[in-house]
Amino acid sequence: MNLKLNKFIMSKKEITALKNDLTQKFVIDPLMQKGNLTKESLQPFQLNFDFIQLIQKFKEILGKQDIRKKSASSKRKTLTPNQKKQVDWTMQLAVINYLRRLLKFEKDIFNQAFYGLKIYENIIEFFNSIRSILAQNALILINEVFSEYIPESDEKSQKPPIINLVKTIIPVLILKATTSQSFIKNEARTCLETMITYMKYNETLIVLLNMMNTKKMSDFELAHTLTIKFIQNLGKEFLVNSNQFNAMMNSLGDIYENHKSDLYKKKCKSILSAFNEIMTKEEFDKKMEKCGKKEKEKIKDILEARVAPNTKKEIHNLKLKSKDKDKSVERPKTSCDTKKVMKKQININIKVIDSKGNQKENIGNNVKVIEYKENHKIVDSKENQKENIENNVKILGSKENQKENIKNNNKVVDSKENQKENIENNIIQSKI
Repeated sequence: MNLKLNKFIMSKKEITALKNDLTQKFVIDPLMQKGNLTKESLQPFQLNFDFIQLIQKFKEILGKQDIRKKSASSKRKTLTPNQKKQVDWTMQLAVINYLRRLLKFEKDIFNQAFYGLKIYENIIEFFNSIRSILAQNALILINEVFSEYIPESDEKSQKPPIINLVKTIIPVLILKATTSQSFIKNEARTCLETMITYMKYNETLIVLLNMMNTKKMSDFELAHTLTIKFIQNLGKEFLVNSNQFNAMMNSLGDIYENHKSDLYKKKCKSILSAFNEIMTKEEFDKKMEKCGKKEKEKIKDILEARVAPNTKKEIHNLKLKSKDKDKSVERPKTSCDTKKVMKKQININIKVIDSKGNQKENIGNNVKVIEYKENHKIVDSKENQKENIENNVKILGSKENQKENIKNNNKVVDSKENQKENIENNIIQSKI
């Protein structure tokens, strides 16, 4: 028995040599182990490339979990040599780059591996890797998956497999877009932007609405902005023909019921207004008739809810809308906050009116001063004329004095002639 068994017993060296022979059939390209490769640098596969061995290699690499994952409570532990062999993040990076090449040149094989084997679940786990370059390249892959997706033209009862990806990845992307480092945050936001432009499905909108049902304000605000943009991208035909309008209104009503603050009420109203901007009132009412009683009551409560404006900008926008529609703005509830806001706005308006009144008074005073100065100049010139007249009169008076002097001189001359006459008279008398 021992002799027969010895024929089948192999030494450790022979076993390792056999393993090396099996693994040497497929060698990973060292270029694929680099990060942040551009889309243009990805080259097509060779004609005789064995894709079956590539997918088996994916299973082998992704089956080894990364032991050193981030955890807030546990400290960084020292790894044994066997554990270090398992943590080969460059091989994980090669999987991402090979998937990018398959997506670009071999989409059928990519769909079988990515969706059939659910490799996307492993890619989502890379988002939490301690290797930031691995998380970044995983986000780049997801962004390309959304942008390169082409919906099937044939109508089938089965849902496309990418919907499962969308359902699982939206919460993770929103979390990464609000809490991660700057470059990871930017990559996550670009993924979300491409998703709302290309993933036009009912499930996408429902998941976004469910993400608004949270107390974390950063996630709530981001989910709200994405929801508004997504509704605008969907278009009229999609919303009118949607078979899950009831679920959308139900999730929207849950947000309103679970959060009673004015901020959540405003956001719910803004989402309904986004629906009404795309759909007509008749179309929206027809869709609401098909909804259940609970959904109708929830939407009715949202529409009838009165929310106080909190900021000056909102008050100004309400006034502009009222001017456009020629309708008065509804008075908000009489709460302490609204009274303070209204008082501030009244004081601002009074200040504006007062400043305008002061401007008018200043203009009026300036006009009066100008008129006073001009009249003063005119009066002054008249007085100068009078003074000139008086001076001329004085000059004339001096001329009259001259005339009087002339007259006096004439009188003197006349007296001389009288003297001559008297002299002549005396001469005559003496002759007599």
